[in-house]
Amino acid sequence: MKVKLWTIQNEKGWNELQTKGVLIPEEKYIIPEWKEGYSWLKSQMIQRIGTPKYNSQFPIWAWFQHYDENKRKPDLRKSGHLPSGEIGYRIEIEKEESEVLLSDFVLWHWPLCYKDYIASSEEEAIKVDKEEIVYTEEEVQKSWEKIFDMNFDVEYYTLPFAEKKIQATFWDLKIEDVIKVDKFIAR
Repeated sequence: MKVKLWTIQNEKGWNELQTKGVLIPEEKYIIPEWKEGYSWLKSQMIQRIGTPKYNSQFPIWAWFQHYDENKRKPDLRKSGHLPSGEIGYRIEIEKEESEVLLSDFVLWHWPLCYKDYIASSEEEAIKVDKEEIVYTEEEVQKSWEKIFDMNFDVEYYTLPFAEKKIQATFWDLKIEDVIKVDKFIAR
């Protein structure tokens, strides 16, 4: 079954997709302080959707649900998609569900930036914050897997599925995946 997604690409990415017929992200484009989080996500993608064609590949990002289930497509009137004034492309695509890994956008910040344990309740989170509970690095990373559970809904952290911001990652974007392209200038 295919799933509809939207990816935002800059002019370089869009041109590469048109020229080569495929867009394959590389490590050199990752902000250095985010590399550890991306590497963890890459290992999760390998476990959950399979290995990339090239070892140097990193995820392509898209939106499954940008705001909520009623506003899935990114709104180009809003800022934050690309640096202000930059030409961008909102590319509507369809990918096989088996090629895509969905994750909770809010929870993704734990492995990306915070490096903390994702608690299963507000009470547990308070104990972790007060260091009444200390988890091993392995337990912390295992807790991050909650970002892939679209039914994980602890009010302290996240929202019910219908209200979640849900991102999607996959290994490559092929020109034949493209349904529609909207060019825009970032705000």
